[in-house]
Amino acid sequence: MLFSLPSFCLLYYNTLMKTTKTTTTCYQEAPFVQIRQTLKSERSYESHAHATLSIGFMVEGTTSFQTPDGAFLLKAGALAIIPPHTQHACNPIKGNMRSYIMVYFDEDFCMQIQAKLFQETTSLLPLTTPLVFHKELFESFEKIITALLKQHHIEHIHALEKWLETFFWLYIKRGIHKKTDKTLSDVARFLENRLDDMPSLETLAQRFDYNPFILLRHFKKAYGCTPKHYALNIRIEHAKKLLQEGISLALCAQYCGFVDQSHFHRFFKRYTALTPKEYQVNFIQ
Repeated sequence: MLFSLPSFCLLYYNTLMKTTKTTTTCYQEAPFVQIRQTLKSERSYESHAHATLSIGFMVEGTTSFQTPDGAFLLKAGALAIIPPHTQHACNPIKGNMRSYIMVYFDEDFCMQIQAKLFQETTSLLPLTTPLVFHKELFESFEKIITALLKQHHIEHIHALEKWLETFFWLYIKRGIHKKTDKTLSDVARFLENRLDDMPSLETLAQRFDYNPFILLRHFKKAYGCTPKHYALNIRIEHAKKLLQEGISLALCAQYCGFVDQSHFHRFFKRYTALTPKEYQVNFIQ
């Protein structure tokens, strides 16, 4: 005998079915790419950066895409382009749920493709726009990524490499190379190698013979954030790699210089919209 659910029970069931789901997929044969799929999310992020070239698109809904070039509404049909180490945030509008996919390309791999096209090997050249509305490019990217999520096949990986070549050919700025003051580069590299400690602005200024206020202003102009924010971002990115390797949350917190596991949990969620445990559980090897 079949029974129908009361309306309030059905509503509760539907609410449960709409809970956020995030998965991250990587491929042994293609370590240069990761795909993160987030469904039915109302979560917000703090401004952050990745060491990868990140390209994303909406599956459903609309999101606010904030970049150094301004804020945009991102809907299905457009690609969000985030160069490596660029501060950004993609957050819901008035609490509305949205679903999206982000694809992360290793910077060294991108530079190999760039060198093949333009013979430039020192760093990734700047891109012309944070949003791409090229219909054919969007549809082919969506098709390749959807195929990869359903079933990994080497032909899909090759198709993705060819797509990236086409994208760089169309959207890389040639003849313009953004140079960063060597001292600021040294500060950034120092922070990247001091995961166990968070030097104060005064300590950095003294070490690199800089006025603290000038260092803060120049660093923020070059990297889009303060040295402290930059260091936190580096720690979170390193924590992701450790979590992917199955390292315990307690050791991740310790290795990445957080005071304790609670401190790690709080900052990880602010930067990724996931708890460290959620990220580790949802990561697909």
